[in-house]
Amino acid sequence: MKQADQIIELLSDTSFPQVVLLDGGWGSGKTHFIRNHLIERIEQTFSQKVYFFSLYGISSIDDFRDKIISLSLTDQEEASVFAKFFAKGIDGAANNLGERGVGAVISGAAGAYKYKLYGELNNCVLILDDLERVADEKLVKNILGECLSLAESKDIRVVCVANEDKLDCKSDVEKVFADKYKFSFTHEEVVDILKNTYESIDEQLANELLLNITSIDSRNIRVLKRAIAKFTRIKSEIENIDNFILDQALSRVLGEIIRICCAKFEYGFSKEQIIDAIDTRIIRQMAENTEESENSKYERLDNIFSDNFYGVNKKLISYCCDGLFEFDSLKEELNLPIKQTLLDSMKSIWAQNQLSVDEFTAGVTLLEENMSTVTDIDSYQWFSMCDIYLYMLDNKIIESSKYSKEELLDICKSVEISRFTVPIENGTFDHDYRTNFYNEEVSKAYYAKKDEIDILSRNNKYTDFSQRFIKSWSSVQNEAHQSLMHTAIYQDIGVEVIRDAILCWSNEELFQFVRFNRHRYRFANIQDFFQLEIETLKEISAMLVVLSGELGFGLKVASIEELHTCFVDACRRMETNLGIATVQS
Repeated sequence: MKQADQIIELLSDTSFPQVVLLDGGWGSGKTHFIRNHLIERIEQTFSQKVYFFSLYGISSIDDFRDKIISLSLTDQEEASVFAKFFAKGIDGAANNLGERGVGAVISGAAGAYKYKLYGELNNCVLILDDLERVADEKLVKNILGECLSLAESKDIRVVCVANEDKLDCKSDVEKVFADKYKFSFTHEEVVDILKNTYESIDEQLANELLLNITSIDSRNIRVLKRAIAKFTRIKSEIENIDNFILDQALSRVLGEIIRICCAKFEYGFSKEQIIDAIDTRIIRQMAENTEESENSKYERLDNIFSDNFYGVNKKLISYCCDGLFEFDSLKEELNLPIKQTLLDSMKSIWAQNQLSVDEFTAGVTLLEENMSTVTDIDSYQWFSMCDIYLYMLDNKIIESSKYSKEELLDICKSVEISRFTVPIENGTFDHDYRTNFYNEEVSKAYYAKKDEIDILSRNNKYTDFSQRFIKSWSSVQNEAHQSLMHTAIYQDIGVEVIRDAILCWSNEELFQFVRFNRHRYRFANIQDFFQLEIETLKEISAMLVVLSGELGFGLKVASIEELHTCFVDACRRMETNLGIATVQS
């Protein structure tokens, strides 16, 4: 390994005291390199014993010397130390009887005896890790001075391992170290280390790992190990799911986890910052007047997630950042690629490249037919077909035959929304986060049409809700409690629906409906949530007075009176809070 060769070369130079600084950042793999490559090479080259230990926890220069002594003793010498120590009753013996190891004995040994042991140290190589983790700067200087003294006076070579950026005593570092070696692994070497560590990383995933860490320029082995540990858990779950393309799914999820973990643990972004950058990226790219300073704060995160066309699920971000495995359906939430029809394959650049020439040609024709003739289709699916077709035109994958770029963009802008299915309810985040397009003009056209569809969707939602509402309160009760407790709805439902429902419901259902509304309007700032309902509530209140008179007497009349009181009070409080003088009577 070239890194070992270069360090051996530095240690072989006898023109200066052989004290070398092995400099590398946190997670760069210094310790792995030392344990698995450097120690063996040094022993082979110099025929000297290597003593390797961490300086973390060393509290004094005597503690430092004791550590070296304990490592340098052979088994026979250790036994001799114990014998001499207890036979001569060296000071401190009583305090060490309960401790384990020769290090504890040496710590209690008399100064002269320790000095003798330390003075006999020779013909070895010391590798001292974690120099920057020594808390006391004065102690760091003392350790550096001790290392220089050993190298000058003995046949001892010293390698100090540290992140130099974290060391404050810069002048001492310059004086002590004749040579410095800036350590790093290549991306390929990092992948080899991880592949040999984790059975979950096969050749294909190793290639995907290399693509991702090269793209974001990450070599932090500790962070990447954390990422792969999280991926291994997800992988075991994914492999138990049916009817999807396993290799694509694992490659995609591995890439997303690598990027999230690097953003969080290597660069220190919070979960909230990661989510915000991903959520706003497309909008910020579309906005022509976005301030440069606004985009600059997202620059690093945008670079990390620039190759991600699928969005990233928030539960996956929480899993990587907080360790919370809260997935309900990995297949849906991670948007795993299902086994595809030809049309599905054409909508994915990845899948396109797995098609034969004949399949691809047929797929282009199928795309063109669906774009021109298909109706009753989800709007996102149709715009995604147009988007991939434009991508193929822009990248010279296909020639402009049936559609030119300009013609297709005009079609996207002018398409009638009657062509699309209108869902009863708006899509959830897990649908919306996938609405990413290669072409920004297609994205703008999609969102413009989506706004129109959302209006129809909302109307459809309340039409469906109203029909079920009239039929029985019990059929909508759970939905109302879970989704409508803080949402203005009566302006969309209307007076007549309320009247028809009251006449249709049982006494018990009307009683429960009254309880629902009393709880709904109980808190102080109701105007912040229900201001849109004020005029409709006044109309409903007037209707309730008439309806109560028509029915005369009964349990239902009592509930109607209570509902009237509830609505009148809600209107009065909202108008008072809003500074409106009119009060419903």
